[in-house]
Amino acid sequence: MEDVHFEQADLGLTAPPLDLPEALQAPTQPASLGFMLTLTAAGTSLFILYTGIGALLLPYQVGLLAPANKVTILGVFTGIAVLVALIANPFAGAFSDRTTSRFGRRRPWIFVGSLLTMVGLLFMWFANNLVLLFIGWCSVELFSNCVLAALTATIPDQVPERQRGTVSGIFGLATSLGGILGAVLAGQLFKAAPTNAYLAMLIIVLVTTIPFALILHDKVLPKSHFPPFRLSAFLANFWISPRKHPDFAWAWLTRFIPFIGYFLGTTYILYYLQDAVKYPAALQGASTFSIVATVVSLLSTVIGGFLSDRLKLRKPFVIVGMSIMAVSMLVLAFFHTWEAVLVAAAILGFALGAYLAVDVAIVTLVLPSAENRAKDMGIVNIANTLPHSLAPVLAGVILALTHSYPFLYIAAAVFVLLGIFTVLPIKAVR
Repeated sequence: MEDVHFEQADLGLTAPPLDLPEALQAPTQPASLGFMLTLTAAGTSLFILYTGIGALLLPYQVGLLAPANKVTILGVFTGIAVLVALIANPFAGAFSDRTTSRFGRRRPWIFVGSLLTMVGLLFMWFANNLVLLFIGWCSVELFSNCVLAALTATIPDQVPERQRGTVSGIFGLATSLGGILGAVLAGQLFKAAPTNAYLAMLIIVLVTTIPFALILHDKVLPKSHFPPFRLSAFLANFWISPRKHPDFAWAWLTRFIPFIGYFLGTTYILYYLQDAVKYPAALQGASTFSIVATVVSLLSTVIGGFLSDRLKLRKPFVIVGMSIMAVSMLVLAFFHTWEAVLVAAAILGFALGAYLAVDVAIVTLVLPSAENRAKDMGIVNIANTLPHSLAPVLAGVILALTHSYPFLYIAAAVFVLLGIFTVLPIKAVR
């Protein structure tokens, strides 16, 4: 890719032009089914990497290379990789917003980011020491998050408001479907030869993200739209004032707080089955719990997204989803049987699907400006990433202090229910 330039709006000093370039105007043409499916396929390929590598392949390789210190080393690798993802997503989004390539704003980031993600996979594939493995995993996290930032920005770029629920629901499948496929793919190929899983993942990224980048109708941003790049203005642009943009702040919290509760309830499900339920096949039980929840969520996500567009409502789906998710946590808190665990998994999946059906739609409707869609979506994505890191620590503290799984799941229910109170103040969404 060539002829790529990055330029920065001097926000606060220069008023936005009255006539926005075509690339920044609100989309009016309906998004095609092909766009929705190829976007979801590209997103799914990234979540296959996060689940398949993060949960299976990376721990396996660390265990081979450093068996005596595998727990500590895996923790360091994971912590640094999460930090890389937190930084990469909004920064890549911000640069993507200001890309004036003749190929468009998002396509170069998706295309080049995908190629570099595959390079990271090659490093991990052939890693024979911890240094190469670390470089590979950090590269995968860095460049895949660059791709993810550009992918999510295509929704407000390409999808009119009346379709946001449907597209949000279909794209929401990427998280769940990627989780299932990543675990199954890595797990099955892992049995034969772990390196086979890397080859399969590399091919999946190649055949999903690259074609999406090539066929995406990405409008070109004129080079004259922004004044010259200034680092101080660029960095200042990452601060979005909750006072000036309260809807955005509430939408961010509506992702962050409920996901704390969600990960509180799911992180230690293996230990819950071992210690509270006394289930003899706890490892298989934890896998079954995840599969049941994910399969149910796939159905409720698509149906919920379609209904939210037909009814032109978003908030009720969050309220219902959070309420039902709290019920699933309370079932786990008070009924320590395998049958109750299966019921809770189904309830949790239904609730998560109802939430994911409108999650992206809500966020895209409260973005502060058309000029910074990808950067703002990247900031919102931090609300997904942080709970994944913070919740396990908080859960560990709760269990260490109380030695009580019921208390842990009651705390998870409380966090989930707080999502109702964060979505209600959003004025731009019904």
